[in-house]
Amino acid sequence: MGQKSAPMGFEQVYVLGLGANGRPQGARFAILRDSIVSAAMDMNCRVLIRQPTKVCAVASKLPVGHVFGMGKVVTLFLPNIRRELYVAILAAERLAALQDNLRVAGALLRTIH
Repeated sequence: MGQKSAPMGFEQVYVLGLGANGRPQGARFAILRDSIVSAAMDMNCRVLIRQPTKVCAVASKLPVGHVFGMGKVVTLFLPNIRRELYVAILAAERLAALQDNLRVAGALLRTIH
């Protein structure tokens, strides 16, 4: 079941990983489903859910992924992507996580004192 429309970036699920040959693979999915996340984790892929707008801006360049099968047992098709895009998405995600951790730490310091 392919996805024709692309919803807002905040609602999308991004799946990134390395294929058997070491080439980066990635796709975006419009709907968050347990079966998609489970299949991605079985493929040793990183699943990005509810990412900040900066990450969504970079990850929106990913092609739309395809889900084969129904129910709980599905297979994902993740096309090969450029290594530069793979690295850029992971770098944006790490930066967003670091900024979020600093924001939380600052809030904790303000509430303790």
